[in-house]
Amino acid sequence: MEIIQGGPEHVDTAALIWAHAVTERDGYDEVPSLEAARPGVESALANEPSLLLLAQEGGEAVGFIAGGPHETNADQVAYINYVGVHPDAWGKGVGEALLRALPDALIKNGYEKAELLVYVDNVRGVRLYERLGWIKVGAPAPHPRNGRVEQRYSFSPASWDAGA
Repeated sequence: MEIIQGGPEHVDTAALIWAHAVTERDGYDEVPSLEAARPGVESALANEPSLLLLAQEGGEAVGFIAGGPHETNADQVAYINYVGVHPDAWGKGVGEALLRALPDALIKNGYEKAELLVYVDNVRGVRLYERLGWIKVGAPAPHPRNGRVEQRYSFSPASWDAGA
């Protein structure tokens, strides 16, 4: 598996991975269209320094991380809007490979830490973040649009142990 720095030419690929991932995770009847999925990824990358990492297997993108400066606290804090893995690649270490590549990308872009939100019922995601050293911040809270309970996590590359 190869992790590459993505660019504008990879936004549609990331959006389609996300569409398939949320369809499987949330039990949608249909995969959202590219037109429906693209704006969220574009928005995540709208401010610099943005982060887009892609995991490729056999030359095909199978996962991604997308984010940028934290809106409410942009001072060296990245907000990771998306950690997405195509369902066909679930359980194959794609999310872990992306998250292990993230500390170098954060440092390269001048970030001292990163934050993300994860649904507490996303057991796979929660286990992965905690195993890789992400720390819970505050109490879980309902998502403002759908009411699903989310937990904020924080990560500092300075505390990263690549062997963990």
